[in-house]
Amino acid sequence: FAHVSSKSLPQIGYTVRFEDVTSDRSKIKFLTDGMLLREAIRDPLLRRYTVVILDEAHERTVHTDVLFGIVKAAQRKRKELNKLPLKVIVMSATMDVDLFSRYFNGAPVLYLEGRQHSIQIFYTKKPQSDYLHASLVSVFQIHQVSVYRQSPVAVSF
Repeated sequence: FAHVSSKSLPQIGYTVRFEDVTSDRSKIKFLTDGMLLREAIRDPLLRRYTVVILDEAHERTVHTDVLFGIVKAAQRKRKELNKLPLKVIVMSATMDVDLFSRYFNGAPVLYLEGRQHSIQIFYTKKPQSDYLHASLVSVFQIHQVSVYRQSPVAVSF
């Protein structure tokens, strides 16, 4: 991902502990909840962002719970200051959506039920000693088959 971000797609980057692969041209930034908390300490309004997506909200760690409070406060403060609004998207497969909707002042809820595309899963017939080689072989086999197929394919070893 670092190679793709920094070379061919400079508008997409990521930040993890001890590594920041972003630039002034970055439009999309992936980062851990801990890194977003660090940014919020320096800038409680999260001015660098127009949208924050909090994924896996059902995991409910201390970091994510604090982030819910931070983004809600940033939304409120930006509105008070007539600043560009901060849009927040909370995603989860299993969370209590009514609770989160109420917390975010009656925010709308969008349900996406089930898989959006059929998925075909292939398993190896025996355990693989070289996962890298087995992955490459599988990718090439899938590529040959998927030319004639419309659905995504997942591989498990």
